[in-house]
Amino acid sequence: MQANIKSVTVHGRTQDRDADLDHVQQFEVETDTGHRYVVTCEGPPVGSPSDWKVTSAGDGHLVGSVRLLGAGMPGATNYRYKKAGALLAGGKQFDLWNAVQSLLQ
Repeated sequence: MQANIKSVTVHGRTQDRDADLDHVQQFEVETDTGHRYVVTCEGPPVGSPSDWKVTSAGDGHLVGSVRLLGAGMPGATNYRYKKAGALLAGGKQFDLWNAVQSLLQ
């Protein structure tokens, strides 16, 4: 079952839903089910393609990945998310927050 993001923190500071996470090297996520994750950009978090790795904060196992594909509809971007071990990509979202949330339990 997919969980919803309860809070996102960057350097210990809570971010609101409209925060621009695309330009952050690393942030932490807590879900409404109590699970915690760390999202880390592999390389500079600016421009496309950019890749983020989503890991469990507890044991560090890889949960999945998110890739910024670039501009989509006017005013939106495209992100492809993929669960760890999946043969095919999991799907697309229009913001990083939703793409990360699509991977969480």
